[in-house]
Amino acid sequence: MTSTATRQRPVAPARTLSSPAAAIGVLILTGVLSLAALLGPNLVADDLGMTMTMGMTHYMELLAVHQPRNLLLFMAIPVVLAETLAITELVILFARSATPAWVRTTSRIAGLIAGPVMLAIFLHLLVNAVVPLTLTGGWRGPADVIAVMFYLAGVIPLVGITLVELGLIGTDPASALKWHATFIAIFLVVAHVAMIFGMLDPAVLGYQMIHEH
Repeated sequence: MTSTATRQRPVAPARTLSSPAAAIGVLILTGVLSLAALLGPNLVADDLGMTMTMGMTHYMELLAVHQPRNLLLFMAIPVVLAETLAITELVILFARSATPAWVRTTSRIAGLIAGPVMLAIFLHLLVNAVVPLTLTGGWRGPADVIAVMFYLAGVIPLVGITLVELGLIGTDPASALKWHATFIAIFLVVAHVAMIFGMLDPAVLGYQMIHEH
């Protein structure tokens, strides 16, 4: 009688639950960035007196003014964090248990800071852009609204990734991996929708250009 040994496919090591120190660190970072976003100077204000002669959405105007500060803060940092997460996630999915430790560390660090960073951006733009534009009727048509709202929607998946890294979502390895990949995919979708509509001339979707103060 012969017995056949079954080979089991190597699985990815469990994502270690966050240590109390990591959780406290993320909480402090979130608090500091959120307070800075709410109480700090208005980074949205357009000191260059740009007009709608170029036919741009507020999304594009936000990135165009105060170069390179706004481009770095509102575009480069969130996108670099998301792309880092996407690339390291692919390595983890393909390499499984053979994934180098530095890849997992990079993914973990990016995941822990992505949520606090995007939450601070969300709060700053909510207070300094979304609320004033809504109260004054300053939106530049549907493309403008779609671009800004989809950009702000990126806070949900990035905060979700941070919660996964803290062990608050997907407490077992398989579900944590799925949640992580799902949140990354959601962020990439909403970010690209924001870019597409943000680069669109608002007049294409019916906005009539008027003089803005």
